[in-house]
Amino acid sequence: MISENIHDPIIESLSESFSEIVSLLKSLGNEHRFQILLYLLKGSKSFGNIVKDTNRKKTAVSNHLSQLIVTNLIEKGDYGIYKISGDGIEFMKAIDFAFQKSPTRQMRKFKDLQSRKISNSFLNRFSQYTPVDG
Repeated sequence: MISENIHDPIIESLSESFSEIVSLLKSLGNEHRFQILLYLLKGSKSFGNIVKDTNRKKTAVSNHLSQLIVTNLIEKGDYGIYKISGDGIEFMKAIDFAFQKSPTRQMRKFKDLQSRKISNSFLNRFSQYTPVDG
């Protein structure tokens, strides 16, 4: 009997697009490019605005934009206006979803909530002993 790993479909799918996925991850894994993607989620921007608002040198911004274009995360329109692409939006949504729903993050949120409940319960019980000015 051959046992099939439940992750085999994921492994197969990721393996088929390995180099393209690695290229995307490199693009997304750079903090300056990620910052540019976040910035472009707010709307289309000119090269000058991206340089000014990201506080980066022109050559660095140009290199980052080129990498983002190559990986189809952004598009360059007329007059040097850049916008996030459909792929860029979907990858940013997927990253946010995966981050927010990760088991580690969920456990941290649960522990924080429990801690707040305990703190609030403690404060509520002992607030009755607080002197009232009258």
